[in-house]
Amino acid sequence: MNPETPERDEKQPTRERAEYRFTIDAFTPRTLPMVRLAQYLAKLADILGDRNGVHLVGIEEGSTALVHEIEPAAVRKVRTRLQAVGRGEAPRDAQEAYRSLDGYLREDRARAVLEEQDGGHEVLEFPGADDAEDPYPLVREPGRISGIVIRVGGTGDRIPILIESDGEPIAGCSASRDVAKLLAHHLFEPVRLMGKGSWLRDNEGRWNVQRFNIDALEPIESTKVSEALRELRAVAGDWTEDDYRDLERIRQGPEQNGGD
Repeated sequence: MNPETPERDEKQPTRERAEYRFTIDAFTPRTLPMVRLAQYLAKLADILGDRNGVHLVGIEEGSTALVHEIEPAAVRKVRTRLQAVGRGEAPRDAQEAYRSLDGYLREDRARAVLEEQDGGHEVLEFPGADDAEDPYPLVREPGRISGIVIRVGGTGDRIPILIESDGEPIAGCSASRDVAKLLAHHLFEPVRLMGKGSWLRDNEGRWNVQRFNIDALEPIESTKVSEALRELRAVAGDWTEDDYRDLERIRQGPEQNGGD
């Protein structure tokens, strides 16, 4: 051992704060009931363990993300406890809190993940709805969604993205930093997003996205078909009135044309 380099005392607490994000995929802050939020926070506090050294410092949009900051003196204790929960070797109160919280998520048809924000390291996964017996099981497959980019923000390797479609927010969207930079250039603009998603069918047979990892995007032109027709009429060529009527029938669709 080099006598000039003192041995590190592992028993000494770290002097750096730590930040954890608990992200629930099925809610936004506007749709998560306050009573359920209180239940989530209570069980999460039991899992983290140090009641005086853990503080809620924010609730982020997109998917609901509950951001917690750990005081320096409590960081090592919290990390050790979370590792034990992940192995199933934590004290009884922590394991029971984990099962209870996962049960809440299952009732809400949601799932969640607890991440330490230093590098986006995933600490605990809460499968929730994935463990539920459901006549319409969750489907994971590539897909596309369209909407307006409302917010691009967050930290870590995956950036939360808030998309609005038909006036409703789509929770659970995220992208790499590179894709997030591209999306930031289309803030408040319509886009088509390509990626891999988790889809859940509701009782009315509609498929709703629960989580969506965005791999690519393309802007959607907002020019209306009627405006496009006017532009076509302004282009010189051999277009006839029959051609314009054919385009109008295509625009209206079969239901407006007697179902032909």
